[in-house]
Amino acid sequence: MKIGLIGFSTRNYIPYIEYYENIFKSNNISYECIFWDRFNSDNTKKKSNEYTIHVVCKPGMNKLRKIFPMYKFKMELERIIEKEQYTHLVVLTTVPGVLIWKKLLAGFKNKYILDIRDYSYEKYSWYRKIVEQLIANSYFTAISSNGFKTFLPQSDKIITCHNIGNKFSEEKEIGDLKNKEKIIIGFVGGVRYFDENCKFIQIFANNPKYQLYYIGKRNLDCDLEGYCKRNNIKNVVFKGEFKNEDKPEIYREIDFINAIYGNKSLEVTTALPNRLYDGILFKKPIVATKGTYLGEIVKKYEIGIIINESDNDIITVVENYLNKFNVKKFNENCNKFLMEVNNEQEKYIEALNLFVSNV
Repeated sequence: MKIGLIGFSTRNYIPYIEYYENIFKSNNISYECIFWDRFNSDNTKKKSNEYTIHVVCKPGMNKLRKIFPMYKFKMELERIIEKEQYTHLVVLTTVPGVLIWKKLLAGFKNKYILDIRDYSYEKYSWYRKIVEQLIANSYFTAISSNGFKTFLPQSDKIITCHNIGNKFSEEKEIGDLKNKEKIIIGFVGGVRYFDENCKFIQIFANNPKYQLYYIGKRNLDCDLEGYCKRNNIKNVVFKGEFKNEDKPEIYREIDFINAIYGNKSLEVTTALPNRLYDGILFKKPIVATKGTYLGEIVKKYEIGIIINESDNDIITVVENYLNKFNVKKFNENCNKFLMEVNNEQEKYIEALNLFVSNV
């Protein structure tokens, strides 16, 4: 008996794959990973139990040009599944699931896990119908945000699995922000959302009390550094890529976490980003956009600030938050939310162990 783990990207884009690998290893379950190197960028050394499918399908490609790479990936994926004779599968994200949906329903009914981490093509009715069938016939379906329930069918097979992963132990409690001479607001992770962050930068531009950090690899269409140079904005600092183990040091410098993604699409309004979990573990208030599920969580647990990007008084909102900041209450709120996250994680791990016991 052997499990196939199917990824829609390379390993470095799928950190949550470790949830599955750790359980399989601890139960001596044989498994293999199948990754798609869509960006033709993965030069890492492969493990003996890994397949990598090299078919270029980069972001921004014309939709029609994506059809052939998708087809090649589908055919190679099905070839590997047949060759290795997997008894069970874990399908990470809906796209590969939809590509091989007939094979899943015909040969793996109640023998696969569907893991949904984002909104993709659910705006198309045919896509939603296939996803609905995939959920109904899965052993269980994991989702990383309860916000996804706005575009997914109701099902008792859906279980929440947060992107908290094997995070660092909780940092010491946050210090008082009231009397700080300089406040640092940091965007940590892949730098994107150009329009939203241009507006955010403009609000704090050259304000001596605030400094904005952008730490991470930037998307090609998000040249915020160029924007700052063109507009002579001096209080924004840009740092490049970082390793996950660098996060404790990075967050020691930061006072607020920038989680501004706008609210224009279900992709951003329904997701819960890694920055949320960084916030509750490293005890940093989050700045989130009004009209998003993240914003609802931040408001419900009082772990940051909700802003409307069109407002002109955002600095006033931040100042009021700082003046009323209660260190003890904030830390209690972070721990309350963390406890609820851990409770949901335990239910997910329990379901995963039951899946393994049936392999």
